[in-house]
Amino acid sequence: MAAAQYEPRVGDLGHNRAEAVRWSQSAMEQGARLVVLPELASSGYVFDDEAEAQRTAESPADGPTVGALRQLCARHDAYVIAGINEADGGCRHNSAVVVGPEGLMATYRKLHLYYNEKSWFEPGADLPIVDLPFGRVGMVICFDLWFPEPARALALAGAELIAVPTNWVASFKRTVWDDRGYCQGDYVAMATAAQNGAFMVCADRIGEERGMRFIGASIIVGADGWPVAGPASKDAEELLIADIDLDDAQAARARTPRNNLHTDRRPEAYRVSEVPVSPVRA
Repeated sequence: MAAAQYEPRVGDLGHNRAEAVRWSQSAMEQGARLVVLPELASSGYVFDDEAEAQRTAESPADGPTVGALRQLCARHDAYVIAGINEADGGCRHNSAVVVGPEGLMATYRKLHLYYNEKSWFEPGADLPIVDLPFGRVGMVICFDLWFPEPARALALAGAELIAVPTNWVASFKRTVWDDRGYCQGDYVAMATAAQNGAFMVCADRIGEERGMRFIGASIIVGADGWPVAGPASKDAEELLIADIDLDDAQAARARTPRNNLHTDRRPEAYRVSEVPVSPVRA
């Protein structure tokens, strides 16, 4: 598995497409069967206005980004998950696509829109899982990771790996990185992996767009919750590659010979009871 950390350019579609191909090819040449690219890798992130957001959108079904990645996947018998600005009729979505040797396999539309994304995109409505030759893969995007329900739903439906194209930013954060170079997203990904028994591949970007700084620290996390590659640097392009076995997800869910993260769940008991306040005696 690979996570590519690099710097797309807002509005520069040709450059972004070439970079998506370049980083994916580099990973595949080093043996990666699945490559995860950043959020909105096709378009960049900080749009100036509605016209720019619309101009940089494309259809996954016949768009140039998926077309270029399909050719690459066919040559290497590999798969790419990439963030795109998706044109969908009269609206747009912040989406992630799964591309394989035969072309587009699935499109996930971000459920939880962050800050100004609400000006440009409509939220999605479901969580696709894709059966790849080596395992079952689901997707969330960036801010989705801060909500436990999507990852849990994917894991319960059989996802062994959750890909996270992301654009983690420095904005609104009291602490951006800790003294080990981990950002909060790394810890959230580690906790999510540990709670669900699923691998996490988080591909962040670097650089700055129109005053918004991106913070790197891409990471690949094992199904037991511990990193197997990364975190990457704060501000440099980097390719993380990890040799993993998705069968390990099942073993990670069996925390002891008598415990399993999935079968030990008790959803019927997850309800809140109000406890009356006892009167205070003088």
